[in-house]
Amino acid sequence: MKRWVLSIMLPLALAAARAESQPRLPAALDQTVIRVQSQGNELIVLRRAPVAYSTLEEMYAGIGGPRTTSTPPVRVVRASPLEEIHYLFCVTSGGTLVLGERVYGASGGERRPVFMRGEVVRSYPSLHVPEGWLWIVQVPLSREATVTLQLRAPAAWPLESVAVTANGVQ
Repeated sequence: MKRWVLSIMLPLALAAARAESQPRLPAALDQTVIRVQSQGNELIVLRRAPVAYSTLEEMYAGIGGPRTTSTPPVRVVRASPLEEIHYLFCVTSGGTLVLGERVYGASGGERRPVFMRGEVVRSYPSLHVPEGWLWIVQVPLSREATVTLQLRAPAAWPLESVAVTANGVQ
């Protein structure tokens, strides 16, 4: 009897452990955002993501300070160590997507994350598709999970926003 119970319980426990390490989608999907969770971390992406900057000069001037009142288009909330990363977009006149980040972390007894640093981190040349511009951006979520985002926009400048989709996320 003991072996029979063990033979059933062990595969269930292993399946549960594997499922915990995989990125999960919440049960109720908000259609305005993409949410992916993995190992206590969460990625939150606006499906219609604002482009904050039109030139590199604007981005370098604005990225070094804490958040403005607008919601960041891409946000990663890390569980350990407690950290929040806001990714911001700049699309140049030539169609290059430049990614900036503002990092917030725990400081002392503060309940809200405190601004730590802001910097330009990556750039992506556009892939030309019939509809305009396409960028493929990978966002690390946890040690085992990287989320691939597809950003699309008409080939017009300056851009106000980009449409975002993610592989495997409806």
